[in-house]
Amino acid sequence: MNIKIAIVQMKVSSVLEKNLEYIKNTIHNSSAELIVFPELCLTGYQKSKQNFNFCKIQKALIEISYLAKEKNKSLIIGLPILEKDKIYNATAFIKNNGEIECKAEKLLLYPELDEPLFEPGRKKEFYIFKGKKLGIIICFELRMPEVARALVKAGADVLIVLAQWPKSRIFQWKTLLQARAIENQIPIIGVNALTTINGLSIGGESRIISSKGKVLAKIKQNEEILEYDLKIETPSYPYPLKTPFCEFSKKIIDLTQLKELLEKRRKKGQKIVFTNGCFDILHAGHVHYLKTARKLGDILIVGLNTDASVKKIKGKNRPVNNEKYRAEVLAGLEAVDFVVFFEEETPLNLIKEIRPDILVKGADWEESKIVGADFVKSYGGKVVRIPFQYNVSTTSIIEKIKKNT
Repeated sequence: MNIKIAIVQMKVSSVLEKNLEYIKNTIHNSSAELIVFPELCLTGYQKSKQNFNFCKIQKALIEISYLAKEKNKSLIIGLPILEKDKIYNATAFIKNNGEIECKAEKLLLYPELDEPLFEPGRKKEFYIFKGKKLGIIICFELRMPEVARALVKAGADVLIVLAQWPKSRIFQWKTLLQARAIENQIPIIGVNALTTINGLSIGGESRIISSKGKVLAKIKQNEEILEYDLKIETPSYPYPLKTPFCEFSKKIIDLTQLKELLEKRRKKGQKIVFTNGCFDILHAGHVHYLKTARKLGDILIVGLNTDASVKKIKGKNRPVNNEKYRAEVLAGLEAVDFVVFFEEETPLNLIKEIRPDILVKGADWEESKIVGADFVKSYGGKVVRIPFQYNVSTTSIIEKIKKNT
């Protein structure tokens, strides 16, 4: 199946009206079925959150949708989205019937540009065009192979990257686009803006890449629009696409090994998240809690009470499962990076050794009563309290079992 696609390497302005006029002119003049614009093409990056006028953004989006319906075009554009007083670096898929979907946001923020303006995104759903699933990657996310692979594992047919990628790092842009295509055996469309952000020149080099990594078409530096008939098909390879389960990385480790690993991870600028608990009978509440904690940083460490520690806290009949079994179950969760035991009733000594960037506990704990909270905040770390999504606990599960026996 072929898709006639236009990629638009537009000169994004900080003035919405200029961007809107350019987008409308492109819709009028393009013969493509699907037109893809860069990251934040409607507004550009702004100096502060207050500079985003969401009344104007909404009106512009509706105006674009009317024109898309009139011209029988489908569009993907980058724009900020406001929900419950939070702003997200997001995308809109405007269908040729005028319907608007906003289902793909930037999950991984670039510190210097995104973090002052946006919250980490929550959605990474597909846009469906002519029966094909379009997976959206936004700028900085291209550096993380996990994002592309997760979309491919979920069934993406094409990956589309919307960006404002700086000219000074354009080599990485071109290389990563090809790498993501080759490693996932999927065509990639990379659409980069031309603009300047805080003196940083944004470098273009938009292109379409085949599932074998071949550059099918690209926009020259002095051009803005490229139209191309992209054939979507399952390529023939002499080998299958593998998604191996790599068990060589041991998750259950001692404190000495953990500190050595953390030193290396910190040098790469990664944020360390720590939480702790007995996790005696793992349930849905635990899983949701740990997944939420993992999203706060780059590595999640779970401090696990030993059997002796649990008995001191819970009594002689606990734990139900011994420490080895509890650790194995936790290590089997994708959200958990490492499990480390502690013998004491509280993890304070462990926290002092690890020095996490983010300390996590359940929202049922007042911050003043969270062990290690003051210590973590003393060096600029954060304490995050996570609400429980499920009304379930190990104690209630045990009581239910007792009633049914």
